Amino acid sequence: MSELGICSRREAARILKDASESSNQRALKSVIYVRGNPVTGGTGVKVAKDEKYIEIRSGDAATTTNESHNNDLKEYVPYAERPWHEICGDSIVLNKPIGYVSGQEEHQHVPAVRLLTRSNNIDDDGIVSSSLQYTKKKWSGLNMETSSVPKHIRNTLNRDGKTVVDQDNKWEATLQGYACAGRLDINSTGVLIFTRAGMMARRLISPQSKITKEYIVKVAPAVQLTARESEMGMKLPPLTTDLESFLEGGRRLWDDAKPLKPVVEAEWLQNDPEEQPQIRTLRLVLQEGKKRQIRRMCRELLGLHVVDLVRTRIGPVKIDSLPEGKWRTLTKEEVQGIFMDRPKKKKKGKKKRKSFVSIDT
Repeated sequence: MSELGICSRREAARILKDASESSNQRALKSVIYVRGNPVTGGTGVKVAKDEKYIEIRSGDAATTTNESHNNDLKEYVPYAERPWHEICGDSIVLNKPIGYVSGQEEHQHVPAVRLLTRSNNIDDDGIVSSSLQYTKKKWSGLNMETSSVPKHIRNTLNRDGKTVVDQDNKWEATLQGYACAGRLDINSTGVLIFTRAGMMARRLISPQSKITKEYIVKVAPAVQLTARESEMGMKLPPLTTDLESFLEGGRRLWDDAKPLKPVVEAEWLQNDPEEQPQIRTLRLVLQEGKKRQIRRMCRELLGLHVVDLVRTRIGPVKIDSLPEGKWRTLTKEEVQGIFMDRPKKKKKGKKKRKSFVSIDT
């Protein structure tokens, strides 16, 4: 069931356990059916490897006991292969501004989900828009003057003179039933995907996911330790622009027992002439996603402080011209690209990487 993408192994095991222990199967909300028949024998039940007539239904669903009825059974269809009208609008991408958190609302930090309003949607597809549902959620104790959202960002989110908050300090209706698939810290901007499909969420955030994420990072020499770093007894490493420690992996961040995986791609980009001379721009492509990983890698391995971080891509979903604070639904090609099998890498000779740049100290 996990390989078919119906549910996770843990979910399947829980459903099977509940069915085997319950004295009233019809009262169960979730029961696994194989060829129309409920599975009540626990996790020891064997099923053919190529079986596709598997589904999860309520316990009081009708069963099919006659083999002649097998033609009427509904074959499981992988998520990305389902008719587009059934899954369009399930997942969206937001260009998250600075000052919004990807998680729950707390300590005057406004969650990015509050930006998923009708006025911030740039879609022009009426069919997709009609499938979206909005609901009003009251924010308790919000003070826009003391919240984490910078004033200049709030001003850019105005529409016809109205902000996402009305005169009574109540938020506009936001999309209902969507959860954030992944995280992006409060000081970072860029691609953030929300979904109402469990299969999409698992595909994006599962530890086994091979989907890459691309970042453009601006860095400058780290001057001193933060208060927290000092308390932890950290020391800044010698300043370096050698990216081999990123590309080879195996290094450990401070107070983290698990070594880092190799970065997929890492390169220095040409400097913007208008930037300050000590600031350099780095492009990174990662599969891993630890908390504040890029910021910590730059400080703890290179001695560089991140001054700006933008996530420009998750798999095939790119930020492109999506304005900051706006969102759109994923296209059919993007959804299919996320579920596409990862292509095998061709064996090629090692290319010379631009892993060193000069940096003013």
